[in-house]
Amino acid sequence: MSSVLGISMRFFLILFLLNTSFNVYAQSVRVGTISSSINNWPLWIAQAKNMFDDEGLDVEVIITGESEHQLDDMVDNHELEIFHQAADHFVREIEDGKDYVVIHTITRAANDLLVRPEFYNYESLRGKTIALDNLQTGYWLLYKRVLQKYGLNPGDYELSPESGGPANRMQKVRDNVAQFTYMNAPASIKANLEGYPILTNLSEHYPEFPASSIGARREWVEDNIGTVIAYLRAYIRASEWLWERANRDEAIEIAVRIGGHDAESIPDSYEHFLNNGLVRYGTLSREGFNQVGELLIEGGVIESYAGMEKYADPGYQKLAREQLSSPRR
Repeated sequence: MSSVLGISMRFFLILFLLNTSFNVYAQSVRVGTISSSINNWPLWIAQAKNMFDDEGLDVEVIITGESEHQLDDMVDNHELEIFHQAADHFVREIEDGKDYVVIHTITRAANDLLVRPEFYNYESLRGKTIALDNLQTGYWLLYKRVLQKYGLNPGDYELSPESGGPANRMQKVRDNVAQFTYMNAPASIKANLEGYPILTNLSEHYPEFPASSIGARREWVEDNIGTVIAYLRAYIRASEWLWERANRDEAIEIAVRIGGHDAESIPDSYEHFLNNGLVRYGTLSREGFNQVGELLIEGGVIESYAGMEKYADPGYQKLAREQLSSPRR
């Protein structure tokens, strides 16, 4: 069945590419994102610079909160057309029977490992406590490997699971209930400015591992190819605009105005995001998806992994990029 769908998809994509005069009609698209983290920076750029409007799209961005609410309630009830979600969550949900597909990678895993000021290397963390959000999240499973790489095996440190979001985890570190944790910029940058060292970043160890990604219900994607390609064209344009350092000051202003971030930590977050997080053109990595599958099996989250094709389709991202590099008729 999957091979038939694959052939059908390639057929539609070929038709779409050949018909370069295809006009995307204006359409409302509801986009769900978990929070206002800087993983949404290209999204804010596309809104502020009217890039979705240029593609004939009326995009409504909805902050959904917890992943479970986004996927189990809003997506399954058809309250969202497109949703931004961690790649490992997509794989987990698809293995559970959901008909989702990943169509674009926004960022690689770029969480910073933060420690209290008195700690300066991995060995100094022996016997100390790490504040976690969830024992099964991909980021913790990756950091578990990193700690082991530097000589800290399970049992060499204590766990404080279910510690909540970045603010709650960082508060535990400030209160010395835990001595280290992990989080994304700008929360990590803000903590670093307060004097908490950043020991490492996940992207240094797993540069191909996909994190925040764009996906949708597979049936909706196949029924709305023009809208999907238009959305990705706007998103890639926004990412490339953000990548240009000449746009740094305006990009920071947009993150403060639309993203609601504070002006203190967001300037340092700009280079951090570009160097560690942003995946240019949204390229989907087979190596990265294989790492996701291996990690989730290792963590007991899924029983098997069937290869990237079951979870993601790079054809849409590739077509959007090709159309941007070719003159339009």
